[in-house]
Amino acid sequence: MSRIPHDALQAFRAIARHRSFTRAGAELGISASALSQSLRQLEEALGVPLLTRTTRQVAPTEAGEALLARLSPALDEIAEALEETRQSRGQPVGQLRITLPHTAAQLLFYPALADFAVRHPKLRLELDVNNGLVDIVAQRFDAGVRFGEALQPGMQALPVSQPLRFVVAASPDYLRRRGAPEQPQDLAEHDCLGYRFGGGGQYRWQFAAAGQPLQLAVDGPLIANDNMALLHAALGGTGLAYLAEPLIAPWIAEGRLAVVLDNHMPPAEALYLYYPHRPRQTAKLRALIDFLRERAGLPQA
Repeated sequence: MSRIPHDALQAFRAIARHRSFTRAGAELGISASALSQSLRQLEEALGVPLLTRTTRQVAPTEAGEALLARLSPALDEIAEALEETRQSRGQPVGQLRITLPHTAAQLLFYPALADFAVRHPKLRLELDVNNGLVDIVAQRFDAGVRFGEALQPGMQALPVSQPLRFVVAASPDYLRRRGAPEQPQDLAEHDCLGYRFGGGGQYRWQFAAAGQPLQLAVDGPLIANDNMALLHAALGGTGLAYLAEPLIAPWIAEGRLAVVLDNHMPPAEALYLYYPHRPRQTAKLRALIDFLRERAGLPQA
């Protein structure tokens, strides 16, 4: 059998994962026609078709699925080994892909992006801001950030923030018109600004009743998948919003928002950075962990 180049194997994996020559080419930085030629040469060398192509779809054949299952872990190991060798010479380099919810992006990452870029100029940070539950292994992220109850099972995890509280808040104008709820159950009589996940489900507001967790479905004039929309609606007097306290602290201090149900809120919880188990962390991931924990005033792990 003729020698099969590493690039051809990477090309096959990208095409099979994206099920598209165009999207695979965008990931690898090469043209779709070059990818097609590389795949054709790989199939000729192996003597078996790896992909089924139609005008609408590209999908792995049975042989292609079997090869992909064995090939992907090996390619990942090779990439990590090469990257660690490069990074042993100095600063971390390469791309670092992170998926995280809006709250984590707004509180942890957006204020820190410029400082992180200055500290690690050879790293390219890619953020997927997504409140849905993401399989970081299947979607090839280096790590994810979530609150503890939403961590993907089987992952290593480290806190990268101090514990954060969520609060229910509304404008003084809304509270003058509608009154303030005294118990979580009173929310049934109020306009509540809801959050909808990418998968279609609506977030249930979390409370603590007699030390036990309580979840409530809420209803109101607005549902959004962006907490900044909820914040601005609350500032305008549209209704009650359930948001991270640090996110709305400036408007609370200015008197433009007031907190209600404060004695019924659940305990504060930290954000965690989580990632697949590995014998050792990559240098680029270690750099991000150290940076976030330093900003949060946490000891280095």
